Amino acid sequence: MGCGKARMRFVLIVLASVILSAGPLFALPLTPSVDSRVSAPLAPASPLKEAVKWLALGAGAVGITIRKDTGTLAQKFVTRAGAAAGDYKDGVTNAGPAWQTGASNGEGNYETGVQAAIANKMYAKGVQSAGPQKYVNNAVNLGSQRYGPGVANAKDAWAKGVQPYLDVLKSLNLPAKGARRSPQNQQRAAAVATALAAAKVGH
Repeated sequence: MGCGKARMRFVLIVLASVILSAGPLFALPLTPSVDSRVSAPLAPASPLKEAVKWLALGAGAVGITIRKDTGTLAQKFVTRAGAAAGDYKDGVTNAGPAWQTGASNGEGNYETGVQAAIANKMYAKGVQSAGPQKYVNNAVNLGSQRYGPGVANAKDAWAKGVQPYLDVLKSLNLPAKGARRSPQNQQRAAAVATALAAAKVGH
């Protein structure tokens, strides 16, 4: 009986070691680069299959021991996965058409996933799981650094998005202004709101 328990503990240790060491596999980009000579993008290797392969190779090892603490393993994950930034960039550089096709064809899956998330209360669970400190840490350490570059990068998108509404405002024929807080001014505000709402629905 004691031998069986020891053997079970050994198997669990091997499994945990392989899963931890396979962390970078799950961080690698899954989107392959798109070549104009290929009709469809190649399917990337499954990280889960890679992890299972390494588990199969290491299952026969004897005496394996996890000596590194979680913090060391986490830093190893960051180092190894971070080194794949170039591969990520190469993979997404020409992947726009494949992304658009896949995303457009996945609308039904998106709707199904959203409905399942609503039914399982996943939004609230995610908020509770993250907690307030994760929000603050990411906003302060990442958001504050990315805010300026993000705004600069959005210049053309902002102009494209706001242009239809500016055109609507320029074309409006509003009634004359009245005294402050007069019904005439309320009518002007209502006309603007109605026109902008119609533009949003039709856009």
